[in-house]
Amino acid sequence: MPETTNVETRPAERDFSGNQLPIHKGSGDPGHSHSVCWNCEKSIEKEDICPSCVRVQPFGPERNYYDILDIPEKLSLDPRLLIAAYHEKSRTFHPDHHVGDSDKEQSITLSNTSLVNLAFRTLRDPFSRAHYFIGRIKGETGRLHRKTAMSPSDLMEIMDLKEELESTVHKGDAREAEQRLRLIVDPLEREIFDSFEKIDRLLETEGKSSGALLESLAGLESRLEKRAYLHNLLRDIKGG
Repeated sequence: MPETTNVETRPAERDFSGNQLPIHKGSGDPGHSHSVCWNCEKSIEKEDICPSCVRVQPFGPERNYYDILDIPEKLSLDPRLLIAAYHEKSRTFHPDHHVGDSDKEQSITLSNTSLVNLAFRTLRDPFSRAHYFIGRIKGETGRLHRKTAMSPSDLMEIMDLKEELESTVHKGDAREAEQRLRLIVDPLEREIFDSFEKIDRLLETEGKSSGALLESLAGLESRLEKRAYLHNLLRDIKGG
């Protein structure tokens, strides 16, 4: 059996639209939130606009996606809250509000707008949000090489299923192959959604170092990776 432990052999994680998910490299470490304004050098925390000189501020490396949008760091997010937060931040950095600003300020505005869009795109998809959330909790966000979270038995099951579905498609029964795959994917996605509130509660009540939380995250990560493999198979079936 081929080696399956490095990220190069794993399916690319994608959002609902099939776009490959971005890798976020910011630390989001609250211990490094203190900074100074680039213009007046007055002390600031995480303000988007300096309260002293009213100049737009760049997002520092400590600003994770939740922090950029000013929303709680949770798996279960109210879509209305997320959309409202996105629109609020988009207005803050809209070019119409920065006409006449210096080249430096306009450059910061464009960069911040890009990060706001990236944060929204990542967090609005519950599956990409879950991957991002896990990376944040485990401190692995931005790593390019990670071992697979799936068990050998799950990997073997995927390989066997792939062969069976390919055989079904070659016989001209692509619709049957897709329906069979959906019978596996749909319950798996429900399991993923059902785990969100439990993990949020564990994080709130027991903290990031909780054994129960880490166990739940490991289970979620395994299911997410399995879903990614299955969705790759689904795309292959539809593409074929």
